[in-house]
Amino acid sequence: MSMSSVTSEAVLFFDERGITKSMLYSDFEAILDGMVGVPEFTDTEVRGAYALVDARLQVMGIVLFLIDFDEDGMADTSWNIPLRHLVEHAGPGPDMGAGPIRLACRSQCPVAWHQEQLWDPGMKPGANDFVFIRDTLRERGRKMGLFVDESAPPPVVAPVPAAPVPVVGERIPTVSETAAAASSARHSEQERMRLARAIKELRLRVQTMESKHRDEVAQLRYAHQQKEEILSTQLEKVLMQFKTLKSQNAALKEQNVSLKEQVDSLHSSLEDQARQHASQGGEIEILTEQYRRALAQRLEEERARLTEQMHSKELEVLDREEKIATLEDALQEARREQIKMANSGAQKLLEKLQALGLNFIAFHPGAGHVSISAQEISDYMQNPIAFAARKCLVTEEHYRAWLRHYENPVCQVSTGEGASCGKRVIRVDVPNQFKPGVSDRNSNRCPHCRSDAAIDNVLKFK
Repeated sequence: MSMSSVTSEAVLFFDERGITKSMLYSDFEAILDGMVGVPEFTDTEVRGAYALVDARLQVMGIVLFLIDFDEDGMADTSWNIPLRHLVEHAGPGPDMGAGPIRLACRSQCPVAWHQEQLWDPGMKPGANDFVFIRDTLRERGRKMGLFVDESAPPPVVAPVPAAPVPVVGERIPTVSETAAAASSARHSEQERMRLARAIKELRLRVQTMESKHRDEVAQLRYAHQQKEEILSTQLEKVLMQFKTLKSQNAALKEQNVSLKEQVDSLHSSLEDQARQHASQGGEIEILTEQYRRALAQRLEEERARLTEQMHSKELEVLDREEKIATLEDALQEARREQIKMANSGAQKLLEKLQALGLNFIAFHPGAGHVSISAQEISDYMQNPIAFAARKCLVTEEHYRAWLRHYENPVCQVSTGEGASCGKRVIRVDVPNQFKPGVSDRNSNRCPHCRSDAAIDNVLKFK
């Protein structure tokens, strides 16, 4: 790629339709310093492109970045992507007129911890972001104030190999044959360079599509895990209520059986007395019938009373659960308020340090080096594991299970004696690819721990 002696810097902003705003890099620095705002970007995350342009308005390098604006249209004060550093160390991109450019995007980022703050370009026919950038700079370059010098030398074309020198005694080719050979060689070299650029563009498009697919799959898996945890919690609560009602129903059945036995005993006693006093006439039968009716009424009243008591107990249980949930919410709110008050002084100090250009970076397995803003320090200190789990797009429980597997990759299948198999398994290095109960067991070696030469070879190699 040829570089002119003088280059300019421009910043372009995108929306769904294409480029909506363009400016010089110096104007963008004024936005970052909080001197001016951008009202049309109020409370949104905007896709931006930093472009390095030569004197012929041809693109030399691009960095595709993301930036947030608040409700007043002011840029995020914690934004600190080193655009010039990234474009200097970026990998090759497509040819935009002056040879392959330097390109830094999410799929091709020279600094790992800035990857999440970049985005991948679209390269569909009719919606190619590189074409939008090229055309916009050609149309608006002079109006924007970019340095333009039409006398600047054009991009250097790769030299064509010289024709071979004939050996003494051989037939010397004619001028037309030499020109035809040189033209054929030049055409072949141009075709080779065109194919090489096309292959690079296709590779970049494949990397972009793979990165987008991985992000979508991780988001779907994370949402599915959250939904499973919510449903599992609700199911446990319903099962607990069912067990409580089942035990109460069993108690009532026992009372009903006891009362029925008493009734049967009394009924049998009355029948015996009736047989013994049958000679006394129908008066005893009348009394027996009255007693039977009174006893049946008493049993019905007792059954209704017990049913009402059971319903009252169920209402008390539900009310108690609501009070417990309310108290737990209040306790959590009080704790958050206490932590917020305790950390208010520290938060101001962290914000001053961040304003001086300091970054807070923590390392977690699976997440790598994580950049932490001053606003996120409190959440990180409360639960670093949960913070790392969110960066990996998994739940905290899933991340803890993966971490145990990552630190000690052994088979967790129970041997039936209160212990696990303990045989080595292949470690899963990415949290969102780990499947509890599947990745931490070896189906070829358990439940009978059969030897597997392929697994042993992999583990020995590791």
